[in-house]
Amino acid sequence: MALTNNALPSITPQFTLPVDANMQFASAQTLAASGFVNNLNAVLDLQPGRFTGMLALDISAIDVSSGNETYQFSLLGSNDNAFGNGNVDLLAFHDFAAASAGRIIATLLAASPAIPEAGRAGSIIAIPFTNIMQGFIYRYLKLDAILGGTTPSITLSAWVTPIEMKI
Repeated sequence: MALTNNALPSITPQFTLPVDANMQFASAQTLAASGFVNNLNAVLDLQPGRFTGMLALDISAIDVSSGNETYQFSLLGSNDNAFGNGNVDLLAFHDFAAASAGRIIATLLAASPAIPEAGRAGSIIAIPFTNIMQGFIYRYLKLDAILGGTTPSITLSAWVTPIEMKI
């Protein structure tokens, strides 16, 4: 079954996601293999304390031509700016796939919609997160990308921006 949209609102609301160069992982970075999204900043420093924000992925191109490409993005938090093994936690996650079989929950999730959306230069995916996870407050962030399939290739800009979150 394909994804369906609600009838209302008739215009999809957009978030305001300002870009700060110090909070930007990448600008128009093209990946063809797994690795970190980091052509501008490999590690973002949130400074000490609580941070609530949005991870913005602005995708201008994504290859799904073979029908088996997969893309998984993990926002990682750590208090070690070197991100040593065992000192890292997952703060946010999103995946894209040409077919539902490539999604993280293949039996439930649909194939990813077309990216970019018709009539747009790119698709911005906004993923809310906080740097507090299981009682730990993480200071540093990295963005990991795991690509799979025959010919994966994605071009994106990625950044973090603070938001007000009512909890």
